[in-house]
Amino acid sequence: MTVKTEAPNAAKLAIFLKKHTAAGNALRTTCEPAGMDLVELFVHSYLLWQAPSADATAALKRLKSAFIDWNDMRVSLVSDIIDVIGHKHWRAHDRVSRLREAMNGIFRREHKVSLERLRTLMKKDAVSYMDTLPGMVPFVANRVLLVGVDFHSVPLEEFGLQLLVQAGVFPSGMGLVDAANWVTRHVKAEEAREAHGALVAAVDHMWETNPPKLPKTSSKPSELAPPKPVEEARASAKALVEAQLAAERVALMAERAARREEMRREKLALKAKEARDAAKTGAKPAAAKPVAKLVVKGAAKPVAKPAPKAVAKPVLKLVAKTGSKAVAKKK
Repeated sequence: MTVKTEAPNAAKLAIFLKKHTAAGNALRTTCEPAGMDLVELFVHSYLLWQAPSADATAALKRLKSAFIDWNDMRVSLVSDIIDVIGHKHWRAHDRVSRLREAMNGIFRREHKVSLERLRTLMKKDAVSYMDTLPGMVPFVANRVLLVGVDFHSVPLEEFGLQLLVQAGVFPSGMGLVDAANWVTRHVKAEEAREAHGALVAAVDHMWETNPPKLPKTSSKPSELAPPKPVEEARASAKALVEAQLAAERVALMAERAARREEMRREKLALKAKEARDAAKTGAKPAAAKPVAKLVVKGAAKPVAKPAPKAVAKPVLKLVAKTGSKAVAKKK
């Protein structure tokens, strides 16, 4: 016996999006301001994931004021970043941990915190680039591709899917990835950003009228930032620095080897030129000066010939102090 599953309803999706389109268009100026670079959009998307748009925009402003640049935030502790965005931000620890992990993934690929390479990639490669970052969230990847590089995609997060299920667009138990792919296929490319704004506005309305229960938080810093994640962050940062130093050492050794090879080629070229010049003039090439042999440390030294022994002079016999004189024998 086969169980019949209910198919998604495209008509109800159109009604749902039309209901929230006006509010979504009003959010475009605050959620997608002009001049926002890809990394800023990337950070803002993490803050917007499962959170009200007003909280995400305010948290982004505080991050930009608290840190020198995005690389400064990347090397900061998770607890320090949470202190900036606020401990009451929904799933703050999980959100910031994923954000830092993804930023470190970008740094390992680009040797800086930059996503400008996305503008040069085809859509398939750009999707793979974002999906394979550690700590990545589908909502963040799709939003960066849609808003940042204008690829056809409709970002959908868990609360948006919950609202679409309540509106009858999807049956209960629909997976997030399948739902996001279905919405993308049923929304035209030129209407994707408008649909994304409508979904954000619908989630904002949910937070205003029926917000989910926030997790309990403690006022003690030790409980907000337990030592284990801090130690893990320090170990990760140490491993990253060691990897960078190892890469620099390999590059330096390769550069030195290239210089030695270049010097060897220059010497060979100079000798060849001297030989050609000598052949033209008929003169013999200058003989190489003998190179003094180096004494290897630890080698046996040559044994010097013993000097001839000198003839021993006759030694006068000492006369004992007995009072008598020694009588010399005459030959």
